[in-house]
Amino acid sequence: MKFDNQDTVYGIHSLKLVLAVVVVIVIALMFLTSIPDYIESIIGIGQEWVIAIVVILYLMFYGYFIWMDAAFVSYNDEGNKLVIRTFKLRPWGGKKISMEIPHPEFYKYEITHKWPKKQLHIYVKKGNKIMKYPPVSIVSLTADQYQNMENSLKQLSKV
Repeated sequence: MKFDNQDTVYGIHSLKLVLAVVVVIVIALMFLTSIPDYIESIIGIGQEWVIAIVVILYLMFYGYFIWMDAAFVSYNDEGNKLVIRTFKLRPWGGKKISMEIPHPEFYKYEITHKWPKKQLHIYVKKGNKIMKYPPVSIVSLTADQYQNMENSLKQLSKV
């Protein structure tokens, strides 16, 4: 089975971009129109506060995906090895990780849930030693992708 969450990643990036444009438009409208006077008469907060609130809300939205540990995940168990490729959706430092594990070396997996994060831990057995790969964030997978991945890993697992 082979899949990736590219559509989810595109959706997250597109939403971030659209909201950034909305924030810029709101800020431009606050400086170029009489909307700030109307807002101040209705709500009672000034132009600076409205801009600050809009920018803080955008930064919270943007930071949520960093905190959530959203990541691109490509999964492929076809052939004689398991291949997982991933990188985190961060503005900088999105280190790319690629794991290629021959089926006979795959030992077990664990999925940890610690809100809002969900991580996949892969263990391989080489000789008498069991080694653990770095965790893979799977919070951005759809429910079907998650279920298919878990079923596939159960079949490969030796424990």
